[in-house]
Amino acid sequence: MKILFVHEVNWRTKVIYEVHDYPELLSLAGHEVVFIDFPEGNKPSGLARFLDLRTQVSRKQSRAHRGSSVEVRTPGRVFPPPLDRLFASLTFIPVIYRVLKNENFDVVVLYGVPTNGWQTIAISKHFQVPVIFRAIDVSQALRKSIFRPLIRFAEKYIYRNATRVSTNNEALKNYCINNGSNALKTSVEYPGLDLERFKPGAKNILLMQKYGLIETSKVVLFMGTLYRFAGIERFLKLFAADLKNNPSWKFLILGGGEARASIRNTVRTLKLDDQVIMPGFISYDELTEHLQLADVAINTFESSLVTNCALPWKVVQYLACGLPVVSTRLAGLQGLVPDGQGVVYQNLDDGFTRAVSHLLLDDAARYQQVDRARGSIAEKCNWDICLLQFTDLLEKIVKNR
Repeated sequence: MKILFVHEVNWRTKVIYEVHDYPELLSLAGHEVVFIDFPEGNKPSGLARFLDLRTQVSRKQSRAHRGSSVEVRTPGRVFPPPLDRLFASLTFIPVIYRVLKNENFDVVVLYGVPTNGWQTIAISKHFQVPVIFRAIDVSQALRKSIFRPLIRFAEKYIYRNATRVSTNNEALKNYCINNGSNALKTSVEYPGLDLERFKPGAKNILLMQKYGLIETSKVVLFMGTLYRFAGIERFLKLFAADLKNNPSWKFLILGGGEARASIRNTVRTLKLDDQVIMPGFISYDELTEHLQLADVAINTFESSLVTNCALPWKVVQYLACGLPVVSTRLAGLQGLVPDGQGVVYQNLDDGFTRAVSHLLLDDAARYQQVDRARGSIAEKCNWDICLLQFTDLLEKIVKNR
């Protein structure tokens, strides 16, 4: 098959997740894959800041799976950020039109919504190319924006008009159906995980030394984008006394984002600089050995429409590395991993920190959850199974074109 992926993030710089996995694994399976992205985060100089309509083409791109070959095309843009994304909703129209008119794609896999999503749906219908909309979050609620009503309209248009809607969890599936998606054409396909890359292992001595860890250190870990709803500041305030009473305990925060400065201020205010470690984003190749430093991992996302309809991929990676997890109660995650199967669910209050402390102090309780952690996702999130299911979905849609 010749498959076109369309998204509104920067494929080359975005943290690696399924938008890299699916295209690369499909290319390794022999399919021809093209990915159109958006130059998010790029800061060109000179006149190119204001007008640069050239499309950057990079062939044989491979970030997550060695030997894969994805052609990545990044359209030019008008004006610097944040105006570039606003105008991209218009400049993407001729880009998508030319691609679908001049190239014989069998199917489109769409991730984008306001920047290039509704445009892709409308143009694909014109050229009778089927579109799978791959829903992984609730776009209209991700960020505060004056354009939220328009994003919500674009969402509903996509749900109603996509050939098929594929979601990554049951809660998001229900949201899509409630907002216009045809229930008979909406399904859950869990994304897979590289279980050879993410696995339990001994702690790296050099990394321990780098972060000032000793043999008796107990490490709590949070990994991922630091969104405003990440809940880290609240966790720090709840957990501060436990950290101060246990000087060998450390809190390792891997990642960055809009809440990073606020989290740093909270750390200073609580006088936890010696026990909270914030190295920033970690490269994909170094991520597993960083996860293996931890004894307990946490997911502190506050309950909301966004978080309940998401599948926090960090938790799946935690579990694959054999880490017991304490998480807030989120519908999308609970649909994948039941309580006690490597994850302990608690509201983000004193009960949450008690659960973390209990796992750190009680080796038997922690090892019991360790034994269950990897097994809870090994079957549902195995790439051998997940890729086959997604490929079958693509082939059925192409066949019924």
